[in-house]
Amino acid sequence: MSRFSPVPVFDIGQVLLRWEPKRALQRHFADAAALEAFMAEVGFMDWHARQDAGRPVAEAVADHAARFPGHAPVFASFYDDWLKAVPGEVPGTRAIFEGLAAGGPVFGISNFSRELFDRTLPAHPFLGQFSGLVLSADVGINKPDPRIYAILCERYALAPGDCIFIDDAPRNVEAARAFGMDAVLFTDALSLSDALRARGLVW
Repeated sequence: MSRFSPVPVFDIGQVLLRWEPKRALQRHFADAAALEAFMAEVGFMDWHARQDAGRPVAEAVADHAARFPGHAPVFASFYDDWLKAVPGEVPGTRAIFEGLAAGGPVFGISNFSRELFDRTLPAHPFLGQFSGLVLSADVGINKPDPRIYAILCERYALAPGDCIFIDDAPRNVEAARAFGMDAVLFTDALSLSDALRARGLVW
């Protein structure tokens, strides 16, 4: 990789690994409509986001079980069945990631519970190839808060303008750009490959 090429910074969920929480919930519900109603009733995605920001899983389960006792078994089993929610790789991106990692530093910023990342890593050991990784749970800050991009740069002596950030969420991409990074909104591996090669990255 040329020294003039940008430093890649990857998100994980929906970029490197599929993130499909309904797969870990669906056995509790008769149909998709019932599952959707549950998620809306309990504010499921906002609840899970607090674990990404560092709340312990056991505390989260106990809190929501107390608030929604009729659904108590669902909250506990979601994290027991965690690997069903990350059922595999996003097609094509692992090859890009590993190729880049073989040629130079590759970093990451991900909204991810440390407890859950540690459960995920043995099933997907290629995630151990990051040169540096900032997990939201470790710093208590979720994307798109600009502080999480600053933490990456400060921790690993990176200039924002030297980085290219890859994420599937428009608000996270926009925040990275506002912070001074180049950024790509991820849709699929082929488009990502084209965007990275256009910026001088090779693998």
